Amino acid sequence: MRTFLTRSLMIAGTLAVSLLVATAADKKKDAKAPEIKPEDPKLGRKVDFQRDIYPILEQNCIACHNVAISESKLVMEEIKDLVKGGKRGTSLVAKQPDKSLVYLVAARRAKPHMPPLPNSQDAKALTPRELGILRQWILEGASGSEGGKKRAVKFAPLPVSARSIYSVAISPWDRFAAAGRANQVELYDITLGERVSRLVDPNLNGLKFQDKPMYPGGAAHRDFVHSLAFSPDGNLLATGGFRVVKLWKRELARQAAKLAAPAAITATAVSADGRTAAIASGDNTIRLLNLADGKPGKILKGHTAAVSGLSFYPAPEEAARLAAATAAAGVAQTAAETAASAAAAGVKDFDPKALKLKGDAIAAEKKKRADAKTAADKAVVAAKAAVATATKTQADFDKLAASGSLLVSGGQDKGLRIWKVVDGSPVRQLATPAAINDVTFTKDGARVVSAHADNLVRVWNVVEPKPAAKKKAAADKKKKKAAAAGPQPALVIKGHTKPVTGVALILPAGTQIVTASQDATVRIFDVTKGNQIRSIAVGAPVTDVAARPNGTAIAAAAGTFARLYDLNGKQVAELKGDVGEQRTLANTVEEQSVAKQLVGVADGKQKAADKTSKERIAAAKKAQEAKVAADKKVVEQQKKFNAAKTKSDAATKAADTAAKGAVTAKKTAEVATKKSVALKKTAADTKKVADEMTKKAAAATKAADAAKKAAVDAAKKLTDAQAAAKKAADDAAKKKAAAAVKAATDAKAAADKAAATTAKAAADTKKAAAAATKKSTDAAAASKAADVAKTKGDAAVKTEQAKADTTKKAKDAADKETAKQKGELKKQTDGQASSVRTQKLADKASTDAQANLKAANATKTAQDAYQKKTDAIVTTATATEKAGSAKPISVVAFSPDGSFLMTGGADQLIHVWYAANGKPVETIKGHAGAITALAVSNSGLVVSGGADKLAAAWDLTPRWSPAGQLGTKPATPLDVSESPFVSRVLTVDFSRDGKQLLTGGGDPSRSGELMIWDVAKKSLVKEFKDAHSDTIFGAEFSRDGKQLLSGAADKFVKIFDIATGKHVRSFEGHTHHVLDVSWKADGTSIASAGADNVIKVWNVDTGEQRRTIGGYSKQVTSLRFVGIGENLISCGGDKSVRYHKAGNGQNYRSFSGGTDFMYAAASSRSESFVVAGGEDGVVRVWNGKDGKVIKAFMP
Repeated sequence: MRTFLTRSLMIAGTLAVSLLVATAADKKKDAKAPEIKPEDPKLGRKVDFQRDIYPILEQNCIACHNVAISESKLVMEEIKDLVKGGKRGTSLVAKQPDKSLVYLVAARRAKPHMPPLPNSQDAKALTPRELGILRQWILEGASGSEGGKKRAVKFAPLPVSARSIYSVAISPWDRFAAAGRANQVELYDITLGERVSRLVDPNLNGLKFQDKPMYPGGAAHRDFVHSLAFSPDGNLLATGGFRVVKLWKRELARQAAKLAAPAAITATAVSADGRTAAIASGDNTIRLLNLADGKPGKILKGHTAAVSGLSFYPAPEEAARLAAATAAAGVAQTAAETAASAAAAGVKDFDPKALKLKGDAIAAEKKKRADAKTAADKAVVAAKAAVATATKTQADFDKLAASGSLLVSGGQDKGLRIWKVVDGSPVRQLATPAAINDVTFTKDGARVVSAHADNLVRVWNVVEPKPAAKKKAAADKKKKKAAAAGPQPALVIKGHTKPVTGVALILPAGTQIVTASQDATVRIFDVTKGNQIRSIAVGAPVTDVAARPNGTAIAAAAGTFARLYDLNGKQVAELKGDVGEQRTLANTVEEQSVAKQLVGVADGKQKAADKTSKERIAAAKKAQEAKVAADKKVVEQQKKFNAAKTKSDAATKAADTAAKGAVTAKKTAEVATKKSVALKKTAADTKKVADEMTKKAAAATKAADAAKKAAVDAAKKLTDAQAAAKKAADDAAKKKAAAAVKAATDAKAAADKAAATTAKAAADTKKAAAAATKKSTDAAAASKAADVAKTKGDAAVKTEQAKADTTKKAKDAADKETAKQKGELKKQTDGQASSVRTQKLADKASTDAQANLKAANATKTAQDAYQKKTDAIVTTATATEKAGSAKPISVVAFSPDGSFLMTGGADQLIHVWYAANGKPVETIKGHAGAITALAVSNSGLVVSGGADKLAAAWDLTPRWSPAGQLGTKPATPLDVSESPFVSRVLTVDFSRDGKQLLTGGGDPSRSGELMIWDVAKKSLVKEFKDAHSDTIFGAEFSRDGKQLLSGAADKFVKIFDIATGKHVRSFEGHTHHVLDVSWKADGTSIASAGADNVIKVWNVDTGEQRRTIGGYSKQVTSLRFVGIGENLISCGGDKSVRYHKAGNGQNYRSFSGGTDFMYAAASSRSESFVVAGGEDGVVRVWNGKDGKVIKAFMP
C-alpha cells in the first residue's frame, strides 16, 4: 500500500493540521501585539544557519511554509527559498534586516505578524534573543550551507491534533489491518474489531523537545506515515515516513515457558490469574508450572493411573469477564466525564447573543443546559460507582484466584482429587464408580462435574453440606450407609449411550454444561437438575468439547474435524486440516487461476499471432507476385516508351528540319522582301536622280549650246573688233578698238571658257545622266528581279511552313504518345517501386509476424508449462492438505475472552481459529508428537501438551518489533541527513516473494524517486534515475516480478523493466497528478487513479486506454486491483470508498460513512473486508460483501 497525496491534496490533507489558521478575532487580537525589540545574542561567533536559524524557523514557521504547504507561496526550508520569496517578493535581503520581510513580520513591524497568534501549531512569537539572532544573521550576509540531502534534519513533535490517516493495509489472510495515523501505526484485528498493537520505535523513546519527551506515548515515525505494506506472508510490515522506511517483524507464537514430562501429556489447565499451569502426564502425576517465570512448581501425586481431566477454580474465563467488565466500566466513566465536561462547557460558554436567543428562549436554553449538566454529573457519579464496584469485584476475585484457587483432577484410576493450588495440598479425594475422562468446576466452585467411561456424568460436592439439626440423626444414619457404599454424587446425569469423553461449563450463567461422548453426540444438560436440554449429532465419536465463555457457542473435536455450533445446535463452521497447508493450497489455487488466465491470454495472443502471421505471409507472397507483375509491366512499358520515343525523336528531327526550312525560307523571303523594298526604293531614287540628271543634262546642254553660241558670238565680235581695229585709224579709234578687241578677246576667252566649261559640264551632266539613267534602269531591273525573288520566297515560306506545320503535328502527336507512354512508364515504375516497398514491408511484417508468432508460441508453451507446473503444485498441495485433513483432531479449547478457538491433534500442530466464525487465524508449531491437551490463560497464553512429553506455553499476543530501516545507517537510525530518500516515502510495495521492497517518492516539482531494496540486507538494489519529473505517489511490482509500475505528479503512468532498468512504456491521459496505480494479476491491464477525479484502465500491450471511470467529484486518492480478478477498490476526496469493475466501469458497491477527505483504502482479496481512512482519523471497516460498517476505530 501506499499514501495517495499530491501537493494540492496535501493542502487539504497531508499537513492540513499544520496550517496556522487564525480567526478574525485572533487576527484582531494579534494585531495589537507590540513590536519585538531584538536583543544582542552575544554568540561570540558568526551566526550559523543550520545551528542557529533553522531551528527557529522550524519551530515557528516551516509548518506553513514548506514545499508541501507554501502559504503565500513562500517556502522557508532553505536560504534560496527565502531569497526567492513568495507573493510579496523576496523575504530576505542580505545585510539589510530592515528591508527583509521575514525579519519585519517576525519583529511585528510589518503585517501580517508571523507567526500569527494564537495558532494550532503552538508556534510562538520570536523571543528578543531569537529575533536578535535572526537580525545578526542577516547583517552578516545571510549565508550558510544548504546541504541538500545531507542537510541535518531537525524534527519537532507533531501537533496533538494531527490524526489524519494517509495509509492503510490489510494483511494477506485478512487478520490485521494497519493504519498510519499521523506518525503512529496502529494494527487492528479486523474480525475481532479490536486494536491489537501500536508500533513503537524504541529509538524515539528517549528524545526530548523543549525539555519534555518528544513522543510521550511512543511513536513509529517522527513524521506522518505516508505508506504501508504487508509482506506476502504477512509477517513483515513496511512503513514509509520522511526519508526513511521502517521494517517491523511480527513475532509469531512465542514459547513463553515449557516443561519436559517423563511421559506423554494427558491433560492441562490454567489458573484464573494466569500464573499457574497444571500439567498431567502418563506417569500419573500433575506438575505445576509457573507461567510468569517458566519455573516448574510442585508435583502433585496420588493418582494411580493416568490423569485425564484438570480444572481450576475460579475459572480463567471469569477472570477475563471481570477484567472486561472493569475495562468497560472505565471506558464508560471516561465517556461520562467527557460528556460532563462538554455539558459544563455548555453552561459556562452560554452566550445568548451568539445563539441569537431572546426572551423566554434564553431561560429555556439555560435550563436545558443546566439540566444536561446535572444529568451528566449524575452519570459521572454512577459511572464512578460502577467502576468502584467492578474494581472491588475484580480485586476480590483476584484475591481468591491468588490464595484460594483450587485444582480438581480426575483419572483413569476412577479417582477424583481436589488440590489447593497455593501449596499443592490435597483438599478432598473421592473414589468414583468409573474411570474419569474429564472434569470441571461449577461456577461457584461448590461442585465438580466429572465425565465417566460408564456413559454417565456425575456432579460432586466439593464439601459435603452440613444437615440441619433435626435431620442430623437421619443424616448420620444415611451417611454411615453411604460411607459403606463410598462417596455419592450430588447428581447423576444420564443421556449418553457410550463413554463420556469431555465436559465443559457453559458460562457466563454457569447453569449448564456441555458434554462429549463416543456416541457421536454432544449434549447440553442443566447442571443443577440434570435434565438434558439439547443433543447435537456430530457424526463421529467426540473426543473433546469446549464452551465459548460468552455462552454463544460450543466446539467439539470428533474424528478428523472439529465443529463449531451455536447453542441451538446449528453448525457454524467445520474446522479441519492444517491451516498453513490450506493457505498454501489457496495460494497455489490462486496462482493456478492466474496461470489459466495467462494461458488464456497467451492462447489468444498465439491465435492472433498465428492469424496475423498467415495473413502477413500471404500478404508477402501477394506482394512478391505484385512485384513480379510490376517488373514485367515496366519492361513492356519500357518497350512501348522506347518505340514511342524513337518515333518521337524522328518526328522531332523532321519537324526540326522542316521548322528550320520554314525559318530559312521565311528568313530568305524576309531578305527578298527587304531587298525588293530596298531595290524599289533604290530604283525610284535612281530614277528620280536619273530624271533630275537628265533634266540637268538637258539644261547643261542648253547652257552649253548657249555658251557655245555666246562663244561664237564672242568670236565674231572679236573678229569684228579685230576687223574694226584694223580699220581704226586713229589712235583713239585704235585704242578704242584695241580696248574693244581686248574686251572682245576677254569676252571671247570668257565665252570660250564658259563654253568649254558648260560643254564639259553638259558632257559631264549628260554622262552623269546617262549613268543615272543606267543606274535607274539597273535598279528597276534589280527591283523587278527582287520582286520575283520575293514572290518566290513568299511561295517558299508557305511551302516550308506547311511542311513545318505537318511535321510539327506529327511531332506533337509523337510527343503526346511518348509522354503518354512515359507517364505510363512512370506509373509502372512507381508501381514497381511501390511494390518493392510493399514487398519489403510485407517481408518485414511477415518476418516480424513470424517472430511474434514464435514468441507467442514460446510464451504459450511457457504458460502451458507453467500451468502444468501449477496444476502439479496444486495436485501436490491438495494431496498434502487432504492428508493433513485426514489427521484426527482430539482436543479443543476457547480462549477465556472468547475470541479464539484452539484445536490440536495428530498433526502435532496447534491451530488457532476465530471463535465467532471458525475462520483460521494461525498455526503454532513446536511439538514433535500429537497434541493431547490444550488450555488457555486469560492473558492469552496457550498451554499445550503432547505425546512428545512436552508441555509448553505459547504467547499469541500480536507483537511487532523493529526489524531494520532503509535510508539510514544501523549505527545512527535517527540520522536521515544522508538518506537516499530526498523527502517523504509515499508508496511501498513488496515483491511477491517478499525479498524486495519497492519505494517511491521524490522532491515535489523536482524529482520522482523509484527504488528497489533488498529486504534482508536492507540495501539498495536499484534506483531508476529520472523515472518521473515529479513526485511518485504510487508504485507496484508486477506479479511475476519482472516489471514495475509507477504513477506520479507529472501526470504519467509508466512501466519499467526491472532487470535492465529501462523504461518500457508510458501511459498518458490524466490531466492532473496520478495518485495511485495497480496491476491486474494477469498483467494485461493496469489501472491508475488521478487528481482529475477519474480512474483509468489501460491496455498494457498497446498503451491505449481501455476505459475511463468517472463518478468521483474530487481526487481519486487510492486504488488497487482486488485479488486476481478485475475488481478495483478505490477511495477519494469526496468521502467515498467504492468497488468498480475494471471491465465495464460499473460501481457495483459503495461504502458510506466517511465524514471527510478519504486518503487510503484497502480490500481483502476475498472482498470480505474493506478498510479505509482519511482526514477525520477514523479507521473504518466494512463488510465487503454488503457494504455495511463493521467497525469504526476512532483516533
